[in-house]
Amino acid sequence: MKKMISHLSIAVVSIFLSGNVLAAWQEIGQNEQTVVLVDVVTLKVEGNKAQIMSMLSFKKTGKDPKTGEFVNSIVGLNEYDCSTAQYRPLEVKMYPSRDGKDAKVAATVTPKPYIFESVKTPDSAFEPIENGSWAAGVFNVACRSK
Repeated sequence: MKKMISHLSIAVVSIFLSGNVLAAWQEIGQNEQTVVLVDVVTLKVEGNKAQIMSMLSFKKTGKDPKTGEFVNSIVGLNEYDCSTAQYRPLEVKMYPSRDGKDAKVAATVTPKPYIFESVKTPDSAFEPIENGSWAAGVFNVACRSK
């Protein structure tokens, strides 16, 4: 699970912190480990490139490999090259909740200080998209008009 989260944290899409709260998430698929969602309102297409926010909501809690904090969802922004079926992460953030939001606790509970930070990788290299992966599902949504 650590390897999966580590890989997903690198590969997953970007976060717009303020936009995430208002995101209109639509489920596009799931497997025994993860539900994959996209926010089609964030889709931007320019030439053969498309950017879209997506979220991976884990069915079983994982841990951030850097901080050791519990992770239940990852939200990010990826750029897709629709002509070569490749993608690259531009920004990503992990969340303690399954819905891509920061955890809320009752006023009587001492809140745990989650230290997840948005990771920006605007210069990351494009990677091939594996058939059947979450990235393939998001690619199909982002590049369907191509």
